[in-house]
Amino acid sequence: MDSDAPTLFLHGGPGLSAIAERALYGRALPIYWWDQPRSVVLFANPFAALVDAAQEEFERLARVYSQPVNIVAHSFGAHLALRLAMRLPNRLGKILLLAPVFDIGDAFIRFASRLGLEDQSYGPLLVALDEFRRSSDGSRFAKAVAPMAGIANFIDLCWSPGAGERRRWYVDLVTHQPLVDLNAFEVVVKDFWLEAPILMSTTAVDSVHLVLGKGDPFTDIDSESRIWTAFFPNAVSHVVDSGHFVHLEKAADVWWKTR
Repeated sequence: MDSDAPTLFLHGGPGLSAIAERALYGRALPIYWWDQPRSVVLFANPFAALVDAAQEEFERLARVYSQPVNIVAHSFGAHLALRLAMRLPNRLGKILLLAPVFDIGDAFIRFASRLGLEDQSYGPLLVALDEFRRSSDGSRFAKAVAPMAGIANFIDLCWSPGAGERRRWYVDLVTHQPLVDLNAFEVVVKDFWLEAPILMSTTAVDSVHLVLGKGDPFTDIDSESRIWTAFFPNAVSHVVDSGHFVHLEKAADVWWKTR
C-alpha cells in the first residue's frame, strides 16, 4: 500500500463498525475508517444497498483525491471489495483483504465446532445448527448465529491465545460502545444469501494481498487462498500468527504494506 494514497476500509460483519479501528489507529494510517450504514436494513435489498453505499464512498474519495482508491477489507468486507472490483475494475488502486471469509455458513459451522457446545443448555442452538447443516439458507443461518454470538467465550475464540491484552481492550469496547448491530447482521445476511452466485471471473486489479491468521477459527487458510486467488489471479497470500482480527492483533507494519 502507498502510505499517502486514499484508502477505504470495509469492515466485517455485516453489522459491525470501524469504532475499534478508529480507537486503535486514529489518523496514524492513511485509511478512511468508514462505518457501513446500518440504515440499509430499511431497503428492499439490504445487501445490494450496502454495496451501493460502499461504491458511493469509494467514488467520493476518488473525486476528492483525483486518483485510484485503495481498499482494505476485513472478513465479510471482502465481499464488498470483490463487488467494487467487479463494478470498477480500472479505478481501484490496491486491495488488501484481512481474514477474508467467502462462505460465511461454512465459517460459522467451523467456529461452532470450537465453542464446545456439550452442555444441555445449548440444546436449541445445536438444533438450529443441525437444521442449517441439513438445509442452508439465510433464515436458518441467522437463527443459529444469533444465540451463538451470546455465548460467553464467543469473542475470546476470535483472538489468538497471545492476544489477551488486546482482546480485553476489545471486549471493553463492545461493552461500552455500539460496535455490533445484530439486527443489521441478520437482515443483510438474509438478503446476501438470496444473491445469485458470483461467477469465478477474474478482475483487472493488479495488486491484491491476502493476510490470513493461522489461529483464525472462521477460516481454512488453503480454501480461502484458493477461492480469492480465483477471483484475483495476482493475489499474494500471507499467513500471520493471529486470530480473526488480524489488523487489531498485529502491529500495523505486519499487515499494512507501505512503499
